Amino acid sequence: MIQSYYTTKQGKITHDIDFTHAEWLHLSDPTDDEIDGVVKHFGFPKDYLSSVLDPDEVSRYENLEMKESESSSLAMFLYPLKVDDGLSDSEYITRPLAVILTANTIITATVQTPDFISNMITNKPNYPSDSTNQERFLLDIAWHISSDYISYLKEINYKIEKLEDTLTKTTNNRQLFSLMALQKSLVYFDTAIESNHPIFKRLKNIERFNQNKKSLSFLHDVVVENQQAEAMIKQSNQMLEQISAIFSSVISNNLNNIMKVLTSITIVLTIPNIIGALWGMNVSLPFEDTPGAFWILCLISLIICLVTVWMLRKKDYF
Repeated sequence: MIQSYYTTKQGKITHDIDFTHAEWLHLSDPTDDEIDGVVKHFGFPKDYLSSVLDPDEVSRYENLEMKESESSSLAMFLYPLKVDDGLSDSEYITRPLAVILTANTIITATVQTPDFISNMITNKPNYPSDSTNQERFLLDIAWHISSDYISYLKEINYKIEKLEDTLTKTTNNRQLFSLMALQKSLVYFDTAIESNHPIFKRLKNIERFNQNKKSLSFLHDVVVENQQAEAMIKQSNQMLEQISAIFSSVISNNLNNIMKVLTSITIVLTIPNIIGALWGMNVSLPFEDTPGAFWILCLISLIICLVTVWMLRKKDYF
């Protein structure tokens, strides 16, 4: 789907009917025909757009050093996305987002429109955007991507804390699945942020992105935000590694406790079997002529069992 927009004099993003002259063109899950039409009109390589259909695409930039009037420029970012299928714990993945700067139009493309793009389109507070300033627009997108990583990492850290709380109470498959989902999400995030970081650093050395102090200062904030996300990922990874080790230890300890209890029960139940086997032999035995001998033997067995249980409990085997 193709949507076109422009910025009004009041600084608001507004829908534009004709995409061929729009200031901002956004493609969401574009078809081959839509990609071909946009590529043919603006004259840039087809892989600028078709790459967003590949979930394994990596971050990259092309021709950012060129002036907007000389060549179309591409910045391919990986942005975070929360996936919830309703059957298991939510996972966090990354998907490519292409930002193409042409002479007069900014083109963004992705398979699934991220929330910050939707908020920019609907002019939500804290999501100001100006499609007439291409450099600032690209930096805004870079800022929102870094901020989303930090926001999702805070959610992951909260889930890690909940896992820590429940770890002492129960260890079941549900927790294992949650742990696996979080570890998988952090792998995606770690790879994506490391892939995005060189682009942010490169922008600082490109003249069109640091022509004034305001843009340079904002770009510095973007880099710092991305570095903060990197630090949070390392911290979260360390916490998950500790939880995984503790989780394994708890499961092993619980298994040992179960085996210890079962062994103790086996010992206690073996006592009546031994007594019954001895008094079942065809030889002279105590109490064989005593009335109520059966109940006497049952009482003796019960006493020995109780003494055994007491001794085992004293040694913490029960």
